[in-house]
Amino acid sequence: MKTNFLALLGIAMLCGLPVHAAEKKQPPERMHEIDGVYKHRFQNKMAVPGQADQTYESEDILELLPYDDKHLYLRAHLEFANGHTCDIAGMAGYEHGAFVYHDPTPPQPRERACALRLHVTDKKLVLTDRETPDAEATCRAYCGARGDLDYEIGREARSEIRYGERLKKSKAYRRAVQDLQAVESSQAKEN
Repeated sequence: MKTNFLALLGIAMLCGLPVHAAEKKQPPERMHEIDGVYKHRFQNKMAVPGQADQTYESEDILELLPYDDKHLYLRAHLEFANGHTCDIAGMAGYEHGAFVYHDPTPPQPRERACALRLHVTDKKLVLTDRETPDAEATCRAYCGARGDLDYEIGREARSEIRYGERLKKSKAYRRAVQDLQAVESSQAKEN
């Protein structure tokens, strides 16, 4: 059963328990420890009623690239059975011990705004769009029917991004920068 890392961190702090040294690090230091591309290849399946399952190779990809001293470009492409995927990209800011991407698109009526959190531990990266394990997913619009954004990957899967300049020219990266600038401009007008 998954537990909410922020809740555990808060309980530890309230009880006077030591907080892991990794969580005391500042955003720029933390970003440069985790920046890179993380890949996981695995056998997936295509299930067709009345036929034997067919297998095919899939690959999950998580890209993390520092943008400035407060934001990290985050792109996740996760693959699921029957060809379903989750694809999401944006600038994540450091909030309460995690990098958080807030979708600038207004949510549909009766939906919560999409917020994708990236928690970092000594051994893994944990991605989730749920505030608590039993809470409803907030970024369902970015996933196919079989997909979700509750995902973990070991830090040993990290490789250097050797295509950083090409990545910065991509449509997804440019849109993430535009969205961040629009949000920051709007916040500046409010203050």
